[in-house]
Amino acid sequence: MSKPDHPELQERQPLDEADGLIFACLLDGEGGAQRVGWEAVESWSPSRPPIWLHVNGSSERVRTWLPTEGGLTEPTAGAMLSPESRPRVFHGSKGFVAILRGVNLNPGSEVEDMVALRVWCDGRRLITVREEKLRTVRDLFEHLVGVGDGPKTASDLFVALIEQLTDRIGAVVVEYDDQLDAIEERAETDDPADLRRELGDLRQELVGLRRFLAPQREALNRLGMEPPEWLDETHRLSLREVIDRSQRFLEEIDTARERGLVLKDDVANRLNETLNNNMYILSIVAAIFLPLSFLTGLLGINVGGMPGVDDADAFWITCAVLAVLLVVELIIFRKLKWL
Repeated sequence: MSKPDHPELQERQPLDEADGLIFACLLDGEGGAQRVGWEAVESWSPSRPPIWLHVNGSSERVRTWLPTEGGLTEPTAGAMLSPESRPRVFHGSKGFVAILRGVNLNPGSEVEDMVALRVWCDGRRLITVREEKLRTVRDLFEHLVGVGDGPKTASDLFVALIEQLTDRIGAVVVEYDDQLDAIEERAETDDPADLRRELGDLRQELVGLRRFLAPQREALNRLGMEPPEWLDETHRLSLREVIDRSQRFLEEIDTARERGLVLKDDVANRLNETLNNNMYILSIVAAIFLPLSFLTGLLGINVGGMPGVDDADAFWITCAVLAVLLVVELIIFRKLKWL
């Protein structure tokens, strides 16, 4: 599937990564942030401005730092670093963990190959862990550091991450709808065999996407029912909207799957109709020439006593009889509405 063509999704310059720290920034409370390094991360305290750390979960330093200097408990750190990426949310002893998935917009990757994002937050400090690049994170970082119109608090950032992950999914669902529209327009002109293959591939992608997103909907539902205490009423209302959108996207995926199945059946019916028409024509041709072939075969046997052998006009008489027989057959077929 082609990836959504949005300006904010275009390839950007890669972020530097030092010992697993992709970036860290201190929120200024006005929508901007100051980028910092490991030293500021390790010396940070709750009395300082909120901090966002985005780290690579495959880095050895990160795997060592999270359950020690990072302050996360062993079970929480294990969940943040685990290769298991099934979406879920839970309250830890020191913070709240949300393991979610976003669409894969990396070059050379399939959209339905979801990318896991692991988020830990205690209302003042937010840590995100990834193993593959996720453009939602990059967009928020650039709005904070480059533009200055990003989230103002760690709570805002937590909700914004979930919102943008969900919105990216919505953009992909719209792309699938557009592809189905294009296939429907080409249904009467393109080769049915090619369209069947294309629809089969599209439905497989939709099945894969839904398989990944269904657990995420359940995780978001639980987040809506048991939100962390540092989310205020505005944040909780925003989460309810996100949950509604997530549910709607799943319903649209189901609708697209059913629509793809209907289109595939229509294309298959068109292909079968073409084959049936061809078989019908061949059957009519065979029915027309069967009596003629019988007569010519009968007259062609090499035995004595064949009439007209010594008559110079026998050939033309035979041709005339065959022509009359052909006309009679055509009249009969037309009356029977076979033609």
